Amino acid sequence: METGLQGKIALVTGSGRGIGKAIALALAAEGADVVINDVNLADAEGTAQEVRAIGRRSMAIRADVTSETQVKEMVEQVTREWGGVDILVNNAGVASVLMVEDMEKAEWDRVFDVIVGGTFNCSKAVIGTMKKRGGGKIVNIGSIAGIRTTQFAAANYAAAKAAVLGFTRQLAYELGPYKINVNAVNPFTTVTPLLLAISPPGMLEKLKDRIPLRDLNKPEDIADAVVFLCSERARMITGTSINVDGGVTLEVGGVDWDAYVARRKQALKERTRSQDR
Repeated sequence: METGLQGKIALVTGSGRGIGKAIALALAAEGADVVINDVNLADAEGTAQEVRAIGRRSMAIRADVTSETQVKEMVEQVTREWGGVDILVNNAGVASVLMVEDMEKAEWDRVFDVIVGGTFNCSKAVIGTMKKRGGGKIVNIGSIAGIRTTQFAAANYAAAKAAVLGFTRQLAYELGPYKINVNAVNPFTTVTPLLLAISPPGMLEKLKDRIPLRDLNKPEDIADAVVFLCSERARMITGTSINVDGGVTLEVGGVDWDAYVARRKQALKERTRSQDR
C-alpha cells in the first residue's frame, strides 16, 4: 500500500521506548525522517540509531512536553535543520493508579500537564510550519480509558485521555481548511517490557479472556493505525479516533464470554424443544 510518507518529516513525542518507539520505527519504514523526542535522551538516541539503521534521517531531542518554551525550541530546531514538520504524533504520557480519595492535587495535575498540556503545547507549536508546508497530520494517542471505564486506569488518567479526544475533534475543525488532519488512536492494554515487569503472574492471560480477539496489543499494532492515519490513504479522515482494542469495547454490561455463550445455548435448546412439540 502506497502511504505517501516518503521524505515526510515526523515528530514523535515520548518515542524513546514502548509505543512511541514502535511508531517512530514504523514511520521510518514507510520513508519518513523522524525526530525522536523524549525526556530521557539516552532512550531517544537509541531509537534514533534504529531509525538511521532503516536508512532514514533521525535526530534525538530532549524536551519536556509540559514546557511550552522547550517545545517551541524543539520545533524551531527541526524547522531550522530540516525545513519543518509534516507529521506530529502526540504520544508522551504518564500513568497513575491511585484512587481519587488517595490522590494529591499534584498527582492530578502531573498527569494532566503531560497528557493534555503536552498535546496542546506540541500541537500549537507545529501549526505554523504545517500551514506553510500546505498541510500536515496530527495523531494524538488517546486511550480506551478515555471513552469507557477500565479497571487499569485512574480517574486523572481517564479524564486526561477523554480531554485529548475532545481536543482532537475541536482542533480538527479549526485546522481542516488548512489541509491538516487531526485524529486519535485509542489503545487498550498494550504489552511492553514495563507492563510485563509490573503485571502479577497470570494477570495478562486472564485479561485476554475478556477481549473478543483473545489477544493483547503489541506496540506495533498501535503503530500500524498511526501510520494509516498519517498516510494519504486517510486524506479524508479527520476529527475521529480508531480503537485498537481487540474488540474490548464491544463488551456488554460486564458479561463474560462463558455466560454469554451459555445463555444463547440455553435459548437454542428452548427453541428446539418448542419446535418439536
